[in-house]
Amino acid sequence: MIYLKNQLLFAIAASCLVFSCKNNTENKGTDAVKSKSLTGTYKLIESKTIKGKDTVTAFTDTSKTEMFKMFNDDHFSFFNHDKEKGKGKEPLFVAGGGTYSFDGVKYQERLQYCSMRDWESNKFDFELTLKGDTLIQTGEENLPELGVKHTIVETYLKVK
Repeated sequence: MIYLKNQLLFAIAASCLVFSCKNNTENKGTDAVKSKSLTGTYKLIESKTIKGKDTVTAFTDTSKTEMFKMFNDDHFSFFNHDKEKGKGKEPLFVAGGGTYSFDGVKYQERLQYCSMRDWESNKFDFELTLKGDTLIQTGEENLPELGVKHTIVETYLKVK
């Protein structure tokens, strides 16, 4: 049960990351950086959720679940699901999407759609680091009305 709760928190965190605001169209250089380096599909390979002094690492065993995040020029989407097609002991399916802005480091998501409906219409600020085919997303998810306040560190690998 704790494993499922941690995976759910991770999935929520990941989805929130993906939420964002419209890109600043005045900065053409920012548009070029975003479209060249972020556009594509990324598979989550590790996720850490840090709450106070506790760190929970998830998604190190990709034999049970998988999560993908996709970006085009101004929208993102994500989905996280178990590989037992919902028939195992811990069924899981979380999906969402929205718009984002990215200036090469600072990344903001606005979650417009989410299977966890209470997360919709929220903005999340993160920092993204791109190293070759690896994307690392770090930031705080803070939704006091849902009792959520933690830092996430997610590592994705670009799908070729």
